[in-house]
Parts: sequence; structure tokens; C-alpha cells
Amino acid sequence: MRLNDLMTRKEQAIELFKRQFNCSQAVFTAYRQKDVLSEQDALKLSTIFGAGVACTGNGPCGALSGALMAISMQHGRGDLESVEAKGKTYVLGQQLLAEFKERMGASACEVIIGINIGTPENLATAREQKLFETRCVDAVKTACDILDKIL
Repeated sequence: MRLNDLMTRKEQAIELFKRQFNCSQAVFTAYRQKDVLSEQDALKLSTIFGAGVACTGNGPCGALSGALMAISMQHGRGDLESVEAKGKTYVLGQQLLAEFKERMGASACEVIIGINIGTPENLATAREQKLFETRCVDAVKTACDILDKIL
């Protein structure tokens, strides 16, 4: 599944999410450095951060985790000489965290969705209430809007 290069990265992320990739996969894959990491590898790397962490419903929102990975991929420290890169990455990450929490009211998956989706029963309830199509899409859009501003 190749993303359409004419779409904005935000549109790509929303499309990925609508195709049943998780929130972390959607954001990270759309914002990865395409010349460094393939779409398939990005999807694989970010899988574990969906639905909280490892589909536990706990931990940070997956869209937020994917956005943090995108910041780190672009600005992170990759060698001993890039000492300043770590600090810049942390500053951008803190900016993302603060703005995401302000806009979404929280950074935790469970709080954003309003239910812990870590059990089969709660996951089914979230699907019935269409929380993935509403709250999670909002989280993906919010993470993308912030990334577009700070990257």
C-alpha cells in the first residue's frame, strides 16, 4: 500500500488510519523521512505504540507516540558529534507534548478515548460508540497539525 505523494502528510495519516492502521502507524508513517525509511518499515516500527502502548489502552496516545518518533527521526541524535541534536529533539518533543495535551485535554490514550480499550469488552464498546472514528481521528489530526507547525 503506497501513499499518494500528492496528498498532504496529514491527509496521508488520516487515510492510513481509515485503512485500519493504528494511530501511531498513521502519524509516524506519514511524517517519516521517506528517503531514509520505507513505508513498510515505518508501519512495522510504529505498530507497538498503537492503542496506548501494545493495545493496552494505557500510556500515551499512539498518535502522540508516532509524532514523537517523527520528531526524533528528523532531529534526533544519530552520532557522537550531534550533541545539540538531542537537546533540540527534547525541546520539540516537549512542545508537542504540551500543545497536544492542551488541545486534546490529555495525552493518555484512556483519557482521550474515555475508556480503557485494553480489554476485549471495552474495545468492543469503543467500536460500538465509534470512538476510533471520532476521538482517535481527532488525535491523529491534532498530532499532524502540531507536527506541520514544528517540523
